[in-house]
Amino acid sequence: MRAQVDRPEDTFYIRAGGGLSDYTGDATGTSGFGDLFETDKFDDGPFPYAVVGELGYRASPSFGIGLGYQLGQYPLADNRQSEFGGSIGTVRHTLQILGRYTVKADDWAVAPYVDGGANASFGGRSAGIGYTAGIGLDAAVSSRTSLFLETRFNFTFGDEAVDGIDGSASGDALNALPVAGLKVSFQSATTPPQVLSVDGPTTVQAGESATYTASINEEEATRPLSYEWQFGDGGEGAGPMASNTYGEPGTYTVTANVSNRAGSASGSVTVEVTAPPEPARIASISADPNPADEGESVQFSSSAEGDTPLSREWSFGDGSTATGENPTHTYEEPGQYTARLQVSNEAGEDSRTVTVRVNRTLPEICTTVSELNSSFFERNSSTLTEEAESSLQENADILSQCTNLTARVEGFAAPGERNPEALSEDRAESVAGFYEANGVPAERIQTSGEGQVEGVTSKKGGARQYRRVDSLPERENGDM
Repeated sequence: MRAQVDRPEDTFYIRAGGGLSDYTGDATGTSGFGDLFETDKFDDGPFPYAVVGELGYRASPSFGIGLGYQLGQYPLADNRQSEFGGSIGTVRHTLQILGRYTVKADDWAVAPYVDGGANASFGGRSAGIGYTAGIGLDAAVSSRTSLFLETRFNFTFGDEAVDGIDGSASGDALNALPVAGLKVSFQSATTPPQVLSVDGPTTVQAGESATYTASINEEEATRPLSYEWQFGDGGEGAGPMASNTYGEPGTYTVTANVSNRAGSASGSVTVEVTAPPEPARIASISADPNPADEGESVQFSSSAEGDTPLSREWSFGDGSTATGENPTHTYEEPGQYTARLQVSNEAGEDSRTVTVRVNRTLPEICTTVSELNSSFFERNSSTLTEEAESSLQENADILSQCTNLTARVEGFAAPGERNPEALSEDRAESVAGFYEANGVPAERIQTSGEGQVEGVTSKKGGARQYRRVDSLPERENGDM
């Protein structure tokens, strides 16, 4: 029969019980096995009772030792015709030193046992000594208690000690046949732990903390429990759950050892520690052509490092996005755009930008024009004439279309004109004002007064050609 509870070990116990007594000896001529079932003891006279007790130590579920006591009333042991004369009574006391072995104590709830040892008997004609043997059944009912049913034989010598008769047999026997009782241990039965599993990650990265849990037979194992962890890299831990951080890649064995006073058990799991991934890093980013014209396809290029897979996300600064290593994009409007690349992987991310300048698509004249119209003034005047405005209007139209051009406006004064320095500057400012009024940004216009033209006289009829302003076109990448 399988055990429902464990039997205690490494603990003291007490036993107490009662039942029937039995005597075999010279007083009745009972010395054979069949005489054990003699019923004369139930005839007129005292009742044949037996009371037993025991204090012992159980070293293991199967083995124990004890000091026993048996009090019995043996009606047939009173030899009223004793050779010594007179009655010696029916009550006897027996002390026993016992060793007991229980069969299948770890497996069966109701387990048979045998015991044996030495005894000393008192209460008869004299004290006697002898050996003891018994058999019985032990029925565990809890972790500390059990019921027992047993029969015990206490063989006692010399022959006259128990009944006062020195007969043909060498001794007599004071038996308990049978008795039943209760056994109580001072401590509960202990159940050793069993490690059912060690749970936790089997693959981790170096530098990453990993937590492991030992699953045991929690409901059965006796408390207190001690947990010890070995992580295979010199790291240790305690408790049902423990963590460790591996510093180097490799293969390690995580071992959990769980123990209590009943025993110990261990379990393990193998963990593979890998090198941490290299975070994403952008090595280079570029755009070609740069500058580009509106409507022209721009090829973006990038170089990135880090563990794959790498994710690349582009934003081109005009609301458009793309993915991939080397995308292309077309800007539909002129301007300056900041294109951003973000590269990421499981270990991190990086971002870089490149500025792309997009020029308006210019008429052919913007790349071929080498000079603009000059404007001429009346003597000592900086006011634009109708003729001057007409020629300047052509210039303004070109400058408005050609955003790649700037204008250097230089004013001059003819010999004989008053205040030539100031007059030349005023004439240049008049022309610049006309340009600005016709949509040319002021930052694209540079003015200077050159003063009086040297090396000519006012007596010549051609002095008008010196009362002028020249508009000199310049491209942004240099003079024309």
